[in-house]
Amino acid sequence: MSPLITTLPSELVSLILTHLSLRDTLSLLQTCKSLYPPSLHHLYSTLHLCDRIPGKYRGPPCPPFTHNPLRAVGNDGCRALARTINEFEKRGGVMPGFGYIRGLVLEPEVFARSTACMTDGLLRVLGDRIEEGGVAVRWVKVSVWGNYLETSDDPPTGIERFLGILKRYSEGREADEFSIILDTNFISSISQWFKPKCSIFDLIDLEKVTSLDLLIFLHDDEDEDGFRLSSSDEDDDDDDYGDIHEDATGERIGYEDRILETIAGKQATDLTALLTRTVNLRTLKLATDNEERQYSPPPIERMASLLNNLQTAFLGLKQLEWLYLRGEMFHPSYFITPPPKVKTLKIKCVVSVAWWRRFANAELKGVKELIIYNSKVETASWMSELDKDDYEIEQDDDEYGMTYAATPKEFDLGSVKVEGLREFWLQGGFRPRDLGECIAKAAKGGISILGDLFAVPDGEVLRGQREGLGS
Repeated sequence: MSPLITTLPSELVSLILTHLSLRDTLSLLQTCKSLYPPSLHHLYSTLHLCDRIPGKYRGPPCPPFTHNPLRAVGNDGCRALARTINEFEKRGGVMPGFGYIRGLVLEPEVFARSTACMTDGLLRVLGDRIEEGGVAVRWVKVSVWGNYLETSDDPPTGIERFLGILKRYSEGREADEFSIILDTNFISSISQWFKPKCSIFDLIDLEKVTSLDLLIFLHDDEDEDGFRLSSSDEDDDDDDYGDIHEDATGERIGYEDRILETIAGKQATDLTALLTRTVNLRTLKLATDNEERQYSPPPIERMASLLNNLQTAFLGLKQLEWLYLRGEMFHPSYFITPPPKVKTLKIKCVVSVAWWRRFANAELKGVKELIIYNSKVETASWMSELDKDDYEIEQDDDEYGMTYAATPKEFDLGSVKVEGLREFWLQGGFRPRDLGECIAKAAKGGISILGDLFAVPDGEVLRGQREGLGS
């Protein structure tokens, strides 16, 4: 078999090697002299370090990274790799293969103090080689989770030291020479679960980030009850609810200043600053988590300044082509208009009737693929006066005390602005009655509509049922 392989073009040999596990590649490297160079190059071209080998990848598409569990180095492999490196260092040499590393994948667990990457010094050596110029890495996929940053090391060790080296390396290169694929669950120190001592702004060269998978936590502060006033409580019946705006009165400014100090206000401010600096972002998955704590936003006009600034930051992502929004985007009536280059838009959010009306009025001419699976907001604290015509409202006792349950009435959109859409998928969820008709009419033919908007032939399996929305 080996003589046959050695006669193939190098491109085909590389393609064959992609289907081999690390163990098989190492075996080939040790037994076939003629295939040693391509095997060594393939073995180290992308170094994927983890504690436990990951299964399914659920993040955004982020080339050049492709998820391949066969290429991941688990904790035992990291320990063996660290031992091999130490043996070469004792003899005053550098382990063969390190110079071939162009892609680096670091799962969040590798930064835990108990893993082989930390205890056996693998990350230390890797960081040293990057800093010395011995590893000319072109891209890094790194998972930075706040619970691994609760340290007080001085000088910094572990994750802070490595990310500091990586940031200095990144800042010395152009955007086309080096890129970062970032997965993180915090921006600054706001979280009910952990208190990282630094922010993502301190750790990452954000201009080099091309893909971002971000989870942020939304929940009420203990002192936020005063913020959730209905519009009528401050004589706001004249507010134009169809268009988010600011009221310039002293009273409103004071109220919005207080909103800035809430958990949601701080997260929205930090997210705006983050998106403003990630100018080369091409794919973005933004998810919010408030399952463990109650989150009750005020009427949307109270958050007007915050949300308008955030919308401006989104529109500033000129390179963004893929966007996935999941959870509650600060307010159930807040529709985020994607930048004009976005071709794939996935939405799995908690929304209101007003959200759907904003969706209908938004210009989505650049979107080719649209996937929606929305759920309805359950409580009524977020409502403005004009929302109440769209809902049946009744008192409801829950674990947090007296609230008001809101059941949406059936409603239609009339039209939507999705002229360029080529594929639309919706299955279940909360939606207008005429959504399918509006989509089909606006797209003017040539569109594939998948899901349960229309009848599906018996036995046909929907693409969405096979692939799902992800998490």
